[in-house]
Amino acid sequence: MPNYVCNGAKMSCTFGSSSCSLNVLPTKQIQLEDNEAANIMDYVPMVNISGFGQCSSLVNPVVAVATAKNSGVLEPQKCIPVIVTPWMPGKPDELMANQPALMDFCINTCVYFGIVTITDAGQTSVNSEMAAPDMGAFIAEFEAGMDDAIDKAKEAAKEEIQKEMEEEAKKAAGK
Repeated sequence: MPNYVCNGAKMSCTFGSSSCSLNVLPTKQIQLEDNEAANIMDYVPMVNISGFGQCSSLVNPVVAVATAKNSGVLEPQKCIPVIVTPWMPGKPDELMANQPALMDFCINTCVYFGIVTITDAGQTSVNSEMAAPDMGAFIAEFEAGMDDAIDKAKEAAKEEIQKEMEEEAKKAAGK
């Protein structure tokens, strides 16, 4: 059975090196097991979602540049999530502070193509009768788009390396 999500729930990202905890601000005054209940609007980076350790997405320009400087060898960088949409799909028939409740089957995405999932709802005794939707098709479509973006990022990294090598050769020739 799906669970309602509350403050302290654990999340992970497909490009992050570690999990992080959901921070639900104590403004809603809706409690689950003496803990703040979450809704789909609890997605704000650095407020609700602090980061997932090191990011390894080559779509992230910081990772792409670091990787280019490392001769094309992946160089993960600090994760600063860029999440711009509410959690999907939520539970529209259960409102928490006038927004659909956040359930442990909900997902979100980072603009660097990371898929953010809830790995531990933070509570277990309050269950929903709603069955979790099949998210397989959504994830498969998302991953297909990621392949194209990763190829483009790799090409950009190669071009950056080539530019840097040319600049270094000019500097060496000028000495």
